[in-house]
Amino acid sequence: MNNIPDLSSSFDCAPCGLVTTEVNGTICRVNTTFCNWLGFTPSELINNKRIQDLFTIGGRFFHHTHWAPLLQLQGSVSEVQMDLVTSDGKTLPMLINVSRQKHGDSQFDQLAFFVATERKNYERELISARKSVEESLASLHTSQEEL
Repeated sequence: MNNIPDLSSSFDCAPCGLVTTEVNGTICRVNTTFCNWLGFTPSELINNKRIQDLFTIGGRFFHHTHWAPLLQLQGSVSEVQMDLVTSDGKTLPMLINVSRQKHGDSQFDQLAFFVATERKNYERELISARKSVEESLASLHTSQEEL
């Protein structure tokens, strides 16, 4: 017997925010993770908002001047960090990957969102650990020279 769970719900319960949009940014599909992070219900987003509506003003400008042209040119944009505006008006830093897909004659964009604060905290911990090791090694080297 196979103990692998039914993967048809993988989109909804993925550990990252997943969004599918039309090329103009209109949200067509969104998972629970993304909705929970931003405090919206799916019905508030699907066919009611464009993804760029969730960006800060600076993010909208970046989307217009950089993201959209790159996506059109190369079909994907990776590791973009932008702030998204939550339902209560706060900002949430996110890392975003997007790819343009074709289905028959139509195109759509698939986006994956990751909360950037978790990644930044991890990076800070790694840097701190590396500095601690470097300081210990320098102290050991100094002690060995003194001996």
